[in-house]
Amino acid sequence: MKEFSIFVSSSDNYSDIWDVFFDMFQKYWPEYNGTIYLQTQEKEYHHEGLNIVSTKVGKMKDFGTTLHTGLDKIKEDVFLFMMVDYLFMGRVNDAKMEEYFKFFQAKDADSLRLIEESFDHFEKTNNKDIIKCLPPAPHRFFSYQIAFWKKQALKKMALPHETPWSSEYYGDKRAHLIPLKLYSIKSNDLMPIVYDGRGCLHRGKWLDNAVDFLKEQNYSIDFSKRGLYDNDYQKSHWSVSWMIKRDGLKGSYWDLLLRKLKLR
Repeated sequence: MKEFSIFVSSSDNYSDIWDVFFDMFQKYWPEYNGTIYLQTQEKEYHHEGLNIVSTKVGKMKDFGTTLHTGLDKIKEDVFLFMMVDYLFMGRVNDAKMEEYFKFFQAKDADSLRLIEESFDHFEKTNNKDIIKCLPPAPHRFFSYQIAFWKKQALKKMALPHETPWSSEYYGDKRAHLIPLKLYSIKSNDLMPIVYDGRGCLHRGKWLDNAVDFLKEQNYSIDFSKRGLYDNDYQKSHWSVSWMIKRDGLKGSYWDLLLRKLKLR
């Protein structure tokens, strides 16, 4: 399988988990032999048996700017997007990946999400596995879950000054206003890539789901280097809330206003 390239969103700060991510990738998706773009700042990374291109975008202040610069390194206009903390936890259905990619192309979609996120408004399609997602879908119309994307559509979802969290918040609102031409699998029983949508890390620390999974795999890794997340989501909520307000004042509110007035 090499019909599409893959973009793995990461940074040099996560270089300690690149081995485990790509070990699980190779174990559960041995058919894939296309190009994988790994988002890095200065580091170069190689993994035997995989064609990995390190983006090496340099050190930049903000996530949005870094993301845009990394996406510009991709030669293709469409690709599969994933975050580096989405560890593969089961065999990838390679035939379904090919089928869904062809559907994505045939529909000229902006995105095809490979995890279901409870859309209340949708239309059936000519593929029994896939729905067309319709607004309103607050906090769900855009996310960084694994999905096929058009490059230019994904770039609109994150402004240069935004963080991953604020770009999901404001990107969802932008997706409603554009509106994004979004499709999704209709049930998580159909996920062609088995992974935990929470990721394996939170605030840089290991989540229990990943710890349990890697122990079951007898995978040797020192969890103490990053530590275990203490499940204090209230503390995390306050931090993210402040981040969202700050980035709104930096320009995200203004961008939404211009879009509502159809000036952008």
